[in-house]
Amino acid sequence: MDGGLIQWICVRDAHRHTPPPDQSTPFNIHEEGGWAYCPAGATQNHLWYRTGGITRAGLDRFRWPREDEVDR
Repeated sequence: MDGGLIQWICVRDAHRHTPPPDQSTPFNIHEEGGWAYCPAGATQNHLWYRTGGITRAGLDRFRWPREDEVDR
């Protein structure tokens, strides 16, 4: 696994449309390992989706799944 790639993104709809309080807060470490990204920078109530490894710039072109497309 490439340690510089984002392995998890939070696809919770409420988190996708809320700006983070600080530009550094969207990034954290996922409990299963690897970088995780929550657009809102939230600390709880995530719905994580495994990306397979993507750059921050790649997120702009990534087709984000809807909540109902993600295994819970």
